[in-house]
Amino acid sequence: MEARLLSTFLLLPILLGAAAAAASTDFVKKSCSTTTYPSLCYSSLSPYAGAINSDPWKLGSYALKVSLSYANKATAAITGQSKSTSLTKAEKAAVEQCEETMADSVDHLKQSVQVMSAIVQARSSGSSSTASATSNLEFQVSNVKTYASAAITDYSTCLDGLEEMKVRAGLKMQIVKWETAVERLTSNALSLVNKLNY
Repeated sequence: MEARLLSTFLLLPILLGAAAAAASTDFVKKSCSTTTYPSLCYSSLSPYAGAINSDPWKLGSYALKVSLSYANKATAAITGQSKSTSLTKAEKAAVEQCEETMADSVDHLKQSVQVMSAIVQARSSGSSSTASATSNLEFQVSNVKTYASAAITDYSTCLDGLEEMKVRAGLKMQIVKWETAVERLTSNALSLVNKLNY
């Protein structure tokens, strides 16, 4: 009997941990269901469900971090393409424009991540309860939205350039694939931030 009680007692933290993990994963799935690209949102954020821990502010923060991470990868890939010696003059101009706009979008996303991380840290320390703190929070969240929106505009500038210049289909398809993925991740992040209550 004692052995059974002891084993149950030892298993309790594991069972509670599993329940908490399931709740966090469900929270991510439910939150992502209202975004523009729910499947992408869930697949990109579910690995961080434990760290998010059903906190909508952390969810928004991780969504922006994922966008930034992918934007960095896309920028590196586009930079690699711009160095190719097989590009025509028009293709090189188009790819370099995309490289430049992606660098801008990375800067905007870095700013949004920094501000959002500061917000999450302030909330966890309990320093956001006063009226002035709430007003400051509104200002900070507005900045996050502005930076994320600017990043999305940067992607559109790149895609417009690809349409206007003569770029071979394969090259265009590859760049569009990278740009679209980052744009969708950022759009989802912005959607999650827009739903925050404060």
